[in-house]
Amino acid sequence: MKHNSIQLMTELTLYEEAMCCSTGVCGPDPDDELVEVSAALDQLETEIDDLDISRANMQHDIDQFLETQRIYDLVEEHGPSILPITIVDDEIVAKSEYLPYNALKAAVTDRESAPEA
Repeated sequence: MKHNSIQLMTELTLYEEAMCCSTGVCGPDPDDELVEVSAALDQLETEIDDLDISRANMQHDIDQFLETQRIYDLVEEHGPSILPITIVDDEIVAKSEYLPYNALKAAVTDRESAPEA
């Protein structure tokens, strides 16, 4: 018996503190950690077809913070030091730190291979 399965997009969202631009990788001396996370996200986007990556910066995307109750509550309770927050398919996978490429890839691919409940 063959059944059709619908391939769903995996969503990775990174909520970040206020920065000068949407990625923080701007100006004459960008933060090395931000350069690394930007490169990691670009690499994931290239390698994984069904992956939707978005970044929400407190300065440029405040509406997204206000509309996402969980994120709003965490920032309200802990202050901006709780950022960055990484979410994969509505599950928080990291707080207060940027995940390196391998950890981001594992978080995404673990979701893709998990059986549907």
